[in-house]
Amino acid sequence: MRALTITAILALAALLGLVPAYAVDAPQPTKRPVATTTTTTATLAPAPSWGDLERSEGKSCVGLAPVAYAAGWPPEEIPMLLAVAWHESRCLDVRGDKGISWTPYQIHTKSWCRPTKYYPNGYLQSLRIVKTCEDLADPLTAAKAALAIWQYGGWKQWTTWKAASTTLGH
Repeated sequence: MRALTITAILALAALLGLVPAYAVDAPQPTKRPVATTTTTTATLAPAPSWGDLERSEGKSCVGLAPVAYAAGWPPEEIPMLLAVAWHESRCLDVRGDKGISWTPYQIHTKSWCRPTKYYPNGYLQSLRIVKTCEDLADPLTAAKAALAIWQYGGWKQWTTWKAASTTLGH
């Protein structure tokens, strides 16, 4: 029945001129010249390492600014982020709080990238920022994670936010 219906539809469409009745009436492909491709090799700059970024001026981790911008931080919040990082870690990629807080932003791994009651796979995993806490070793990933934490709860997610804000004159 199905084949008969399809045949009837095609026959009607051919009568109306909507589809060619015979294969010879079908449009023939035109011959096109064969395209050639040229391969070029570009050398990409290596991704920054923490050592490249652990630069401070005064009480601000200015070396982190380009990564914060690339991670999508609002430009007006970057000075505060850099001040918080300075107060948290002096701009160093360290593991504080007995190994629980990582990166210059001191992301508390037990709260943000480990399973919790509310996020069985971890908060940062639920946002697909990290697969494991070890992904925070990448500077851009860490900056994106800090942004997600800030978007979740503001500067109060960092215990040093008041000290950092006074650094900026807020």
